[in-house]
Amino acid sequence: MLDAILQAYPWYEHPEGMKFVETARDAHRTVGHWLFVPGSFSSFHRVMNCEEVWTIHVGRLDLHVIDPAGAYRRCRLGLDLASGERPMATVARGSWQAAELPPEEPLAFGTNVCAPAFQFSELQLGRRREMLASFPQHHELIQRLTHPRG
Repeated sequence: MLDAILQAYPWYEHPEGMKFVETARDAHRTVGHWLFVPGSFSSFHRVMNCEEVWTIHVGRLDLHVIDPAGAYRRCRLGLDLASGERPMATVARGSWQAAELPPEEPLAFGTNVCAPAFQFSELQLGRRREMLASFPQHHELIQRLTHPRG
């Protein structure tokens, strides 16, 4: 399955850390597919101009969200509704978000929709020191899902 997904799109390495391909864009929304494989993760980031909707098609993915006040929520994206997974999650504009594969998963493939349209100028990658100073209660999570240089 992974080979078929890789061959279906012209993927690029997104600055957040996973593979990404934009599939549609207009003035109102941006749509793209994301792909996580072992060792990849989406580092903490926030988008200041739009809400994001994450949907999953294959696998499982843990989406971590820290709102501007510091409240944390974990969304387990997946298709096993009986175990609490959900096929969709939303992230409000300005909230910090990161995503990672659960240890047992070989891949996760899904779609991201941003509305209004995503603008790279509105993307802020989390800086580890600044995030730790703002949200010390989430130390382990921030340490794991930011890059050391930040």
